[in-house]
Amino acid sequence: METKTNRLIYFPLFLISASVICFEIVATRISSVIFVNNYAFIILSLAILGLGIGGIYSYYKIGTSKKTGIAKVIPSVLALLGFSQLIFILAITRMENISGPVVYFSLLFFPFFFAGIFYAQVFKIYAALSFKLYAADLAGGAIGSAGAIIAINSLGASNSVLLVSAIAFISVVSVIAPHLKRIASTSLILVLLLSVAFLLINGNSNILPPIPIGDFPEKDFHHVYPDPMVKSKIIDSRWSIHGRADLVQYNHQDVVKQLFIDGAAGSQMMGFSGDTEKVSSRLYNLLFRFSTSIPFLFLEAHEKNSMLVIGPGGGKEILTGILTGVDEITGVELNPGFVDMVKDHKAFNGGIYTDFPNVRILIKEGRHFIKQTRQSFDLIVMALPSTEQLQNVDNFAMSENYLLTVEAMNDYLNKLTPEGRLIFTVHNEWELIRLIVTTAHAFEKMGIDGGEVLKHLVVFEDDYTPSILIKREAFSRAEIAHQVHIAEKIPPDFSRISYMPYGNSGIRNTRVDQVLNVLKTEKKSLQRYVNEHPYNIAPCSDDSPYFYKINKGLPLYLVWLFVSIAVLNLALVFIPLYRIKKKIVREKFRMLGIPLLIFICIGLGFMMLEISLFQKLILFLGSPTIALSILLSTLLAGMGAGSYYGKYIYVNNPRKLLLISTLIIIVLGIIFFTIHPFVLNKLLVFSLGIRAFICVLMILPLAFFLGIPFPSAIKLLKVGDLDDYIPWMYGINGAMSVLSAVIAVMVAMLLGISIAFYIGLCFYAIISVLMIRADNV
Repeated sequence: METKTNRLIYFPLFLISASVICFEIVATRISSVIFVNNYAFIILSLAILGLGIGGIYSYYKIGTSKKTGIAKVIPSVLALLGFSQLIFILAITRMENISGPVVYFSLLFFPFFFAGIFYAQVFKIYAALSFKLYAADLAGGAIGSAGAIIAINSLGASNSVLLVSAIAFISVVSVIAPHLKRIASTSLILVLLLSVAFLLINGNSNILPPIPIGDFPEKDFHHVYPDPMVKSKIIDSRWSIHGRADLVQYNHQDVVKQLFIDGAAGSQMMGFSGDTEKVSSRLYNLLFRFSTSIPFLFLEAHEKNSMLVIGPGGGKEILTGILTGVDEITGVELNPGFVDMVKDHKAFNGGIYTDFPNVRILIKEGRHFIKQTRQSFDLIVMALPSTEQLQNVDNFAMSENYLLTVEAMNDYLNKLTPEGRLIFTVHNEWELIRLIVTTAHAFEKMGIDGGEVLKHLVVFEDDYTPSILIKREAFSRAEIAHQVHIAEKIPPDFSRISYMPYGNSGIRNTRVDQVLNVLKTEKKSLQRYVNEHPYNIAPCSDDSPYFYKINKGLPLYLVWLFVSIAVLNLALVFIPLYRIKKKIVREKFRMLGIPLLIFICIGLGFMMLEISLFQKLILFLGSPTIALSILLSTLLAGMGAGSYYGKYIYVNNPRKLLLISTLIIIVLGIIFFTIHPFVLNKLLVFSLGIRAFICVLMILPLAFFLGIPFPSAIKLLKVGDLDDYIPWMYGINGAMSVLSAVIAVMVAMLLGISIAFYIGLCFYAIISVLMIRADNV
């Protein structure tokens, strides 16, 4: 029976769910500033595993009655959660540099650990209310996921953690308020609300010291200049859900400043007066000595009517277009912090984003813009698309980007004018080789293969960042002769052409020549070359967009993480199982096996579905941030509705409810993944609001039924008089969801995102089979 005391738990549960998921997303951004992708992914995965470990700890160490749970255990755990979040952000902002992943992991682990204890205790004490509890949990998660995006953009990462800590303390007061005198509870609430108001008023102001940028080789911030006497200074810093954007100046020169995202992906902002008639030779040499800018020198007037720059960052490519006389320039930048910084520092850069009427800068994701726009361009330029950091706010997604897949190359080529060309700059020779192979496959889809592809390419190699010029139509001999003539006038210390069509090879022989020579032969030779190459140079697709995965097979850190979490999960399952077997009768032990398998399957299945859905929505919605916001809000709200109304379906038969709901999940999942490419691509021409609404309509039915299995499984334990094992089951479910996230990434890398989704559905199919066979449950 639901009493007034019981109803009081919904509010703190709602608050904590909002706080925890918001903290998880903010921690993703903080981890990306301090660490690089590999470390950040491992640390976050293990820390979030704390939810499951907290549940297991609760099962072993906290034996509470309903009375002691409400009066003592739950308030204490919530207070520890709030303090652990507070200690986390105070520690990392006051350390000059985090002393290593272990220290950081320890700080990050405990908030999730205490949250796991709280959830396990709540679902144990109030097992009879499992459907409504899960609805409150999911509703809080939906608010927290959307609130995290708003909080980071408005408050920054540090202040956002202070906010979620305050929310945790508010939940403590909400639990203990009925046991306090009115003046005491009112005073506590007033203090906490004033603290929240103070944070909101201060916004993005630095209440705490800045979060330090980790010293890793991949962090460009520390390695722009090798001279230790060169000192860097961050002169502007802005948080967004895409990461922390920093503008850095150096003490030995005032010509170039650097923009960084989370300390990596450096992008130059050049000092420019704004007068195109008075360009210093120093600026000209800096701008045109590298491979991205050299192709602009070859252009005729009719070949530079329009240009698109994907990811202009600090605006170097925009400035190149301005100085070479491109008529119309469009820049598409995902990170609004970069754009705002360039605009605000126009006194230094000459107002390249604000004062030139032929320049327009859009806050969009490049690939999505290409798919949506009806405009064609003479030039599409993309320089050094970098993904060393966790660029997606869902840290488990791990997708690098969709900018360098075969499908992307076809999209770019289809948006070029007949004389149009792509200018792409990459980080090293290996990336250049893979880009050439990817380009060959894209042309093959257009009916151009073998040696004919070589007539569309010009390659520039230097000691730093090689580039490739790709023309939609084959270069004519006259065009190549013109380029040779121009190249002869380029200073010898500038980037040089290493390959041209029609036998005009460059001045040096490189390993890139090997793949170009293979392209002249039959198709099987290219495939053989790809297979035998020591590194992964195979073209990647939208279904597995891991362009920067340099080694074949799976990354070692991912294998290590999988093995570690899998071993821990096995221990969490079999050690308690062994101990339980010795304590209870055989019949009851057999009854426990089916709920155990159900919680394992829910944990494994749901996360694989969520990650796959997230990846598929990015291209359609145009931004990982928007995709995550729409997906999580829809999933959690829909699941909350499913959990709330699920209690009215087969009220006394949770086994049948599990069977029906999982079968519907399988059917809806198959329908969605079958039709979504056709439906979503057709709707790209519509506004974001309409596209988001369509996504909500498509996902909501699936989300509704995804909200039913977990509370049904809780009820299955309640009906079987197995309430004491709920914390253990909750812990296993949480631990399995972390393992599932790692498996999803591994499957996506090896087989594709679609396969990962269908494997997720298979776990729900296992539940269906279990319910059909479990006649005694």
